[in-house]
Amino acid sequence: MLAHRLRRSAAALPARYWVVAGQAVVSGTSFLTNIFIARLCGLSTFGAYSAWQMVLLLALSVQGALITQPMQIVHGETLPARRPAYRQALLAMQLAFSLVAVAAVAGGAALLPRGVAGALPAFLVCLVAGCGQDTARKLLLAEGRVRAALVSDGLSAGGQVLVLLYWALGRSPVALPAVLWAIGLTTVPALLLSGRALGLTLRFAELRSFAGAHWRRARWLLPTALLQWASSNALLVFAGFLGSAAMLGILRLAQTLMGVLNVGLQAVENYALPRLSHTFHRQPHLFAAQRARLGRTLLLVGALPLALLFALAGPIVGWLQAGRVAHSNVLRWCCLLYVVILLVYPLRLSVRLLANARPYFEGYVLSVAVSFGLARWLIGQWQASGVVLGWVVAQAVLGVYWALAVRRAQVKSLETIIPAL
Repeated sequence: MLAHRLRRSAAALPARYWVVAGQAVVSGTSFLTNIFIARLCGLSTFGAYSAWQMVLLLALSVQGALITQPMQIVHGETLPARRPAYRQALLAMQLAFSLVAVAAVAGGAALLPRGVAGALPAFLVCLVAGCGQDTARKLLLAEGRVRAALVSDGLSAGGQVLVLLYWALGRSPVALPAVLWAIGLTTVPALLLSGRALGLTLRFAELRSFAGAHWRRARWLLPTALLQWASSNALLVFAGFLGSAAMLGILRLAQTLMGVLNVGLQAVENYALPRLSHTFHRQPHLFAAQRARLGRTLLLVGALPLALLFALAGPIVGWLQAGRVAHSNVLRWCCLLYVVILLVYPLRLSVRLLANARPYFEGYVLSVAVSFGLARWLIGQWQASGVVLGWVVAQAVLGVYWALAVRRAQVKSLETIIPAL
């Protein structure tokens, strides 16, 4: 009887709760994985793992621009009778992307030292399984099959966490290839389950038509995705080349710890963006005050966690076997970075409201240029802390540029409204 009631209650839950639960599983597993690896393997191994993860994130960014983001639009435009053919075409596109990604990574890894490239086979499994699961999961969500997506996420996350717990209890050293094999192989069952739920088979009917529909959108999404990746990772790439694996490890560890705040920012975006849009277009004279109020709220809410993280930076980093003072200072600089991010965030939402997306794109171009221009000097002067300072400067540049773009748009809006009055 109780089980029946629970099933009925679960069935009655709105779809958005299932989607949020799935995202929490994915984000939580990623967070735990990073903490486990940093704790069990040390900063150097975690830095090497992070370098491979940056490659995976780049592949996912390109895949998002070419496949998953256009899919979210094309799927809705496709008549129900044609959707089975669209699924098959999507699978063909995904396989083609995976083959190209594997060839590109394998070709690039041939230039790396033998010790670094030794993890390549395991990473290629991660690459194919992770990219495939990302597309399958988003297709399930696009079709409203939110519970199947959550089960798939849980299957992958459960296997991954069990392996990590086994290693943690065993207290034996874990090599990087073993970590990558574990992540890749625990994703495969989830991918197979998603494929079965979708009824995917490989066919090429209407592939050309659907691929054309994707490309018409992807040609604008792709450069933006590459710029966003570069904006986040340009200084990390320089740190990897100019510094050490341990330096890259502490930077990625700081990003992981600070990433908890990103979940809150995403929730704020989902809530605040529609309200900002209403005021921006219908009551522009009130928009600046509403945006300032949002900024104050973000700072007030973020003040306590940032203060705690700043105060506890030393014990946290020490527990993760990275107890040098310089490493805890990196985490403290990240607290300053997130103060700047919170100040810029209302402007980021504002620039998305503009009819022309060009300022959003140009802002990232400018921030990437600043990051590359300052990278060698900042890292040479302050090592890992210099990378975080570069992020601070890049965020400040974004904020100033977007503030000017929004102000110009508001002036034009008021010039249009006043003659009408």
